[in-house]
Amino acid sequence: MRNQSTIANAIWMRRLLAACILSCGIGGAQGGAAELQTVRFDFGDKPTAGSWNAVDDPRGAGLRVQGAVDLAGVATSVALRQTDGWAGFNTDGARPAEDAPEEKTDRAPATATGDSFYLEAGVDALARLELEGLQPGEKYTLALFASRMAANDASQRVALFTAGEQQVRLDASNNQDRWAELKEVVADDRGVIGLQIECPAGQDYAYLNVLEIRGVFGAAADYRLPPEDLTGPPLTTARAWAIADGATGDLLWGEQESAVRQMASTTKMMTAWIVLELAGKNPQLLEEIVTISARADKTGGSTAGVRVGEKLPVADLLFGLLLPSGNDAAVALAEHVGGRLPPPSSDSEPGAKEQEPDDLARFVAEMNRRAADLGMQETHYFDPHGNSPNRSSARDLIRLAFRAMQYERFRQYVSTREYRCQLQHEDTTREAVWKNTNQLLQFGGYDGIKTGTTGGAGACLVSRGQRGDDVLLVVVLGSTSSDARYVDSRNLYRWAWRERQPLAGE
Repeated sequence: MRNQSTIANAIWMRRLLAACILSCGIGGAQGGAAELQTVRFDFGDKPTAGSWNAVDDPRGAGLRVQGAVDLAGVATSVALRQTDGWAGFNTDGARPAEDAPEEKTDRAPATATGDSFYLEAGVDALARLELEGLQPGEKYTLALFASRMAANDASQRVALFTAGEQQVRLDASNNQDRWAELKEVVADDRGVIGLQIECPAGQDYAYLNVLEIRGVFGAAADYRLPPEDLTGPPLTTARAWAIADGATGDLLWGEQESAVRQMASTTKMMTAWIVLELAGKNPQLLEEIVTISARADKTGGSTAGVRVGEKLPVADLLFGLLLPSGNDAAVALAEHVGGRLPPPSSDSEPGAKEQEPDDLARFVAEMNRRAADLGMQETHYFDPHGNSPNRSSARDLIRLAFRAMQYERFRQYVSTREYRCQLQHEDTTREAVWKNTNQLLQFGGYDGIKTGTTGGAGACLVSRGQRGDDVLLVVVLGSTSSDARYVDSRNLYRWAWRERQPLAGE
């Protein structure tokens, strides 16, 4: 290995020397290809013509470009990996090069196609990229382009780009700035440069139209995927995850555990917890009859299948909330108990006539009060079911799951695999059969607690497992599919249990 490394370093040194000779005009073969190369990546969903490298998927993690071409169309060793995704993409709005101020045109074009990736405060405010296939220890220059046309509203649109010890601020508001550079960024011993893009506090959006890297690259055939890391946690498809001690609630490990993410139907943990806490103070609540409203019946998304006018006890409806993940059940429960809760705090002007909030609004306000009481700093609820872009983080959901699982009745609900109940409507009765969406309950050692899936959230799962006396809570957010969230979770459990319970003789 040492001899191979020495040979490789010698080859790279010869390339650098050749590049220096060419750039200084000293000797060199006539017509030889320049060693200093430029590679550009265009971010957005539109196809990019010419010697560009298109990055069109803002979601999730994974290798986005391999064998990136330089401006001459030559395939290089450079690869781009996304390790933490974006809030989304804009199809247009980036300022074209010909509209740039004259003093900026030496760095044109600002973008190839006018589209971009973006971050949004409160939705997803952090993205991470890795440039791979570089020469370890070599210095590179990164140029970052971001602009936003028609950005004349009050929104703040500043991005912070960080690579190594360097950080640069790029303001896209009203196209104040169009590009910035990070100079002499050193590739690590793996030949990787990590780039973090952040929408900082006080800002609303951050953009990236084009990323450019300049330096000395190898041939495309020189690139190899990084070796597997055998010492840390397993690779997952999840965009964020966390593992906690189920007995204490203490966070043990995580990746992007504080990143703000949509939480989908994991929202219903809070909905159920509030109802069960109220029932703890008034046990008769569970026997009260809920009449399904038209609003509950018409609620979109996952459903318990309850219909307008049907009646059933609160205790039964909680099964419809937590097993089939009924959005209709969530609205019906919120309407039923919301009138007993304080109204939302008002931001109205003094003297303004206020409209009395309905029971659903009162319930959602209570969800946010409870989240604040639990220290769930990255969490905000807009509805009781998760079909809206309710947001949270893996560590916040750990806090809630730990608290909710202290209640025996809550544990009974989330560990039930199937439940049957009778729904009354005038003179008729029908049976509802609800099955738990949590497929981990098929395996011994797992006892809940909640799934969630939307397009914006991806596939999510909050779960609890036990091996011997060791109880763990695991949260995965943004897995790539329903099946992937279970694979991600089980792999995290296996790894964590091995870490905490070494095999005999080890």
